[in-house]
Amino acid sequence: MTSEATRRGGRAARTASIVPVLAMLLLSAAACTTNPATGKRQVAPLVSVEQEARIGAEAHPKILEAYGGVYPDAALGGYVAGIATRVARATNAPEAQYRVTVLDSPVVNAFALPGGYVYVTRGLMALANDEAELAGVIGHEMGHVVARHSAQRQTAAMGTTLLGAVLGAVIGNQAASQAIGLGGQGLLAGYSRDQEFESDMLGVRYLAAAGYDPFGVASFLKTMGAQAALEAKLRNAPHDATRNDWLASHPATAARVDAATAHARDAGAAPGQGARNRDVYLKAMDGMLYGDRPEDGIARGRDFVHPKLGFAFKAPAGFSIDNSSAAVLLQGPDKTVVKFDSGKKEAGVEIGGYLANQWAKGTQLSGLQRFKVNGMNAATATTRIGNYNARLVTIEYMPDRVYRFLTGTLPDAGTRHDAALQGLVMSFRKISPAEAAAVKPLRLRIVAVKPGDTVASLGRRMAYPDHREDRFRVLNGLAPGDGLQPGRLVKIVAE
Repeated sequence: MTSEATRRGGRAARTASIVPVLAMLLLSAAACTTNPATGKRQVAPLVSVEQEARIGAEAHPKILEAYGGVYPDAALGGYVAGIATRVARATNAPEAQYRVTVLDSPVVNAFALPGGYVYVTRGLMALANDEAELAGVIGHEMGHVVARHSAQRQTAAMGTTLLGAVLGAVIGNQAASQAIGLGGQGLLAGYSRDQEFESDMLGVRYLAAAGYDPFGVASFLKTMGAQAALEAKLRNAPHDATRNDWLASHPATAARVDAATAHARDAGAAPGQGARNRDVYLKAMDGMLYGDRPEDGIARGRDFVHPKLGFAFKAPAGFSIDNSSAAVLLQGPDKTVVKFDSGKKEAGVEIGGYLANQWAKGTQLSGLQRFKVNGMNAATATTRIGNYNARLVTIEYMPDRVYRFLTGTLPDAGTRHDAALQGLVMSFRKISPAEAAAVKPLRLRIVAVKPGDTVASLGRRMAYPDHREDRFRVLNGLAPGDGLQPGRLVKIVAE
């Protein structure tokens, strides 16, 4: 008789041998072709242009669902579409049709799907400081489309899909699969390093051809690098500006900034020669929603409040909060991670039974305990998932609704974060209708610098409890030591 662990180990070993073989078969079937944007020879997988268009069309509604839908401002959407049209005419395929969507998401991101679907989030638009920077982002994404990077990526995607399916079979339970989502995001990283550099080059080329300042690509990459450094500072984590962050779809590295700057010089334009349209861009964003949507819950500093669902909790010191409509991710020191989400259970099911037999069905749990969280029934247990020591906590908010914390700490951290994570769980509470009604979303406000205004004084107007001057500098693309001139338009975040 073999144990379950032994059987799973055998399946995992077989998986490790299957996936490389599959990848070799797919690559051997691919043919060489010429990159339409660069003229270079490249390997393209077995995906036709027509198949790519179908992929984009089928994925489009899923993207809208995952990223909060279309941002409900027709004027802003039309303005972005106009910028995209100007850039598209300067690409290697000016006859191509593009569908550009502003997504209602605070995440700083932009991406393209095959078939000409291009997306920018309102979070990215808020971080950009002029039209040239946004045009550079859009040109970068169009570069991916024109160069058929998605077609090249399909081979890897096919392998990833199979690998994910096999891993799910090996693990065999919902909670463990969720934990892999916490620590294994690199598996789902997008384009390769070379493809990102190539699209940066194309974005610069298209920017110059469209009459924009080609240095807009480099300046936005610098701002993204500053944003990454600020996020690390907020969670007391080290930041290496030269490191390639494969958990980001568009890593902002010093090498990419240098390369984009060199490409802009090669375009033959001096900084500031092309159009930037800064004031027009900023005025178009005045009043735009900033940060979380109330219907998804709102993170303010260490506090997370969900006015629609009626609960709140407080993150431990040094932890960042990343919110989405599906879950809340918290990241802390020593690569400590937390995933918070909700679940449904039958009203008659006891909370400990729900944890062991429904949420974590098939998982080998230790130390199942029942306790109370602010008067609500709760249960907890521990397990080992990948490299993480994991703790599962489920709280009975209503007889048929539960909220769940899945925490993961690495063995090297020992127990030094246990008290903080326990405090996080015990901070979960119901909120009153009056407290829910008092929660207001943040907005991007465009203001003119007045005589006597400084970075420090304007930073104090940022609706945050900490690092307000740092946040103001990054939001406005101001390097340390940069000052402000009266009359200049700047962004602040306020209710």
